[in-house]
Amino acid sequence: NYEQAEYCYRSALRHDPKNSRVLQAYAILETKRGNTRNAINLFERALKSKPRDAGVLQAYALFVSDLGDYESARALLEKGTRVNKRHAPLWQAWGVLELRRKNYDEARDIFQQGIWNCSQPSGTQSGGYACARLWQAWGVLEFKTGDIAAARQCFHRALDADPRNAATFTAWTILEEMEGQTKDARAIYERALKQFPASSDEKLSLWRSYELMEQREGNSNRAQLVYQRSMRETMVQNNNDYKKPTTSPPTTKEVTTRKPGEVYVMDDGTIESKVPESVMNKKKKI
Repeated sequence: NYEQAEYCYRSALRHDPKNSRVLQAYAILETKRGNTRNAINLFERALKSKPRDAGVLQAYALFVSDLGDYESARALLEKGTRVNKRHAPLWQAWGVLELRRKNYDEARDIFQQGIWNCSQPSGTQSGGYACARLWQAWGVLEFKTGDIAAARQCFHRALDADPRNAATFTAWTILEEMEGQTKDARAIYERALKQFPASSDEKLSLWRSYELMEQREGNSNRAQLVYQRSMRETMVQNNNDYKKPTTSPPTTKEVTTRKPGEVYVMDDGTIESKVPESVMNKKKKI
């Protein structure tokens, strides 16, 4: 209900007219309604109120990018990464912008810089949770440019950083299906399904994607089996919820790697070698 949402935002701004988050949310509402001029005005007010708000800079950049103003979008994202180097969504948005403009080397540079800056001291060798989205986006880049081995490497790194990154599982299964590796796609789906609690949005989406893949491959029996498994799990979960209102916390079991020599685990240096040496040297300056 756009009218109700607008009323709430206006009410909030009467009490706190410089609240950048409310201004950002209101601006996003206006983008959805097609009110471009008002959306820009609200984004500008938010930045005037809080110039270093990374969330506002990212949202504003995505909006002007959709309008076709790539230079302004690039400037906003670059500014965002200067004021908040550890804001992974900004690095991801900037890299994806360059990917869409087919500036592949620049996109690789940005993803690498983002991973260096967002890595967590206590994270895995892939940088930890915050870096997963960057590895996933980098993997999509390599997939689009035809380096399948590098894409798999990136997806492996993404799941090392965050074993429950649904976007990575989705992209990886698409890759394997398009490469004709249906058996590997099934293995990835099975890995993914173990990471999410029953009836969660992520798991329901994975079940549906799994079923559709089998249908596209002409495996009607397998598709039916996947559907039955998903329904059975949902029914069991609903029954348990009825009997026991409180649920156990979701499992955070790590995704295990495949055996040496299999397709998923590759040399850790493969991806970094995609970035020019001049770019890699930038790490010393950070």
